[in-house]
Amino acid sequence: MTQDPIKLRDFEDLNFKEVHDIIFPADVRENDLVRAKIRLSGQSSDPQLVRIWKMSPLGIELLVPMSSGLDKGRLLDIELKIGRQVTLLQGTVVESGEELRGSELVVIRLNTPSKLAAPTAEERRTSSRWICSTQFFPVAIAPNPSQYNDFIYLTVRDIAGGGFRALTSLRNKFLVSGMTLDMQISFPMTGYSAIRARIVRTKLTADNGKDYLEVGFEFSHLSASQRETIGQYLVQFSNAESLSEVNSAGFHPPSFSKGVDFQYIKSLTDFQDVLELRLLANRGVGKIPPSYSAASMADRFDSTSRILVGKFNGKIVGTIRLRFAELGETLELEQYLKLPETFPQINQIVECSRAATHPSYRRGDLWYSMLQHIAIAALRANRSFAVICTTKELLPMYKKLGLQDAGITFEMPIYPGVEQHLMYVNLYDVLTGVNVGPLAWAIVWQKVAEFLDEQQLHGTKNMNSTRIKVYRFFAPMARLIAMLRPQKTK
Repeated sequence: MTQDPIKLRDFEDLNFKEVHDIIFPADVRENDLVRAKIRLSGQSSDPQLVRIWKMSPLGIELLVPMSSGLDKGRLLDIELKIGRQVTLLQGTVVESGEELRGSELVVIRLNTPSKLAAPTAEERRTSSRWICSTQFFPVAIAPNPSQYNDFIYLTVRDIAGGGFRALTSLRNKFLVSGMTLDMQISFPMTGYSAIRARIVRTKLTADNGKDYLEVGFEFSHLSASQRETIGQYLVQFSNAESLSEVNSAGFHPPSFSKGVDFQYIKSLTDFQDVLELRLLANRGVGKIPPSYSAASMADRFDSTSRILVGKFNGKIVGTIRLRFAELGETLELEQYLKLPETFPQINQIVECSRAATHPSYRRGDLWYSMLQHIAIAALRANRSFAVICTTKELLPMYKKLGLQDAGITFEMPIYPGVEQHLMYVNLYDVLTGVNVGPLAWAIVWQKVAEFLDEQQLHGTKNMNSTRIKVYRFFAPMARLIAMLRPQKTK
């Protein structure tokens, strides 16, 4: 196996004199906006202004007075000014003594912060870092602080709670630790964000046979909206395994469900995963006895229903069972109660049951997206009503979404001792704003209503009513309010 030639070079070895390694250093002219002051580390004397001869992100070559005493191995404090930015660095002298233009040439290797203050083992264990999708890398652009009308382009490769790692061209000679860049970062399918970040390390790396400068950044400050933008990207296009790990790093995506793939199960493996999720979700809220197994969460109606699931990174995180009973059949619920005579005909109803969401994904919009998919599936099947049963504590949430309480309570054998409430909803009503407020309509039903209206589905002809025009007007404000509120989910 061929080894990476960059890794074969011992950059810490004082005898390795190629301080710039494979980077061709920039020549620094006297009138360039690049200056340096140096002094021996540990001394309190005023730093000495010296001329920079050549420079790269890995090292600098200085012209100093002859017989300066800056022998090989000396550790220096360096005050480097590039444009208007001043950064404080440390460097190690790796070569000196050569005369050049009446001065002594001193070659200094810049030390990385990791060498000066390496993270502890505990810090490494508790740090989360997410790899960006190779098909959807975020791209950053920043003004070059040392050059007029020049820009630095970077590709973000991974993101952590405190910063990110990016690759850039070796043409960028003046990027050093401590420098701050004001960047515009484009997060694919998510948005743009103006972010200020400080360079904490630079090193050479190779990717697909090409050499790059790797730059590690730490965020200077992130606003709530910036954290939302980054969080949204992470749940859609990174290797994040759960919503909770993204949230714990301070990134709060406004729509977790955009990173979820909704589908109906097609395999025995998926069905077994659904049973495991039903068990986990119901055991977590105390709705089932501890003795239950995953097999206890299945019944005969599973084989005659469509089981909708939401998958995040291939893992089922949400599920609900949809049954489309025909005339002459009975609903599952009719085993436990008698339906009111005013109830719609059975072939107008989608019966929703065995809903479950993973405990780690209940603080987002996953359940709202499940409801949206239920509405679309029902109306495409020419069924305008959905029926669901729920517990008392979730009644207010469902009522805000437009569901009606049928006034019937009952108990199901699978959930012993748990009182269930029968609820139903006229889907055409909620899609056109009937029995639902502007906040809930904007969050849950607006996109469904507009999608079905585009499909010219019968029943959405009231999309141009005065009520809907008002709801649409206030929709942006309603969604902003919703983002600031904690959500209750199934």
